[in-house]
Amino acid sequence: MATSPRTIELQPDAYDLVAREAERRGVAPDALVDELVRTDLGQHGNGDLEAALDGLAEFRAGLPPIDAVALVREGRDELEARGA
Repeated sequence: MATSPRTIELQPDAYDLVAREAERRGVAPDALVDELVRTDLGQHGNGDLEAALDGLAEFRAGLPPIDAVALVREGRDELEARGA
């Protein structure tokens, strides 16, 4: 696979972390950064954030409303009933 060089600026402390981890793994810092970017950003499929957010909004719209106060009260009542 052909690659083209890109420059990514890191703060010195971030670069130190990359360099140490790359040395620990026995790889070049460039290879480690490539792996980390692919692992972190590649796990989101096509990387379409808007589509993911739209999907979550649709999912959330289908959930029933939740009364947090009532839910906590029910939990406390259940715990008190167990202890009695």
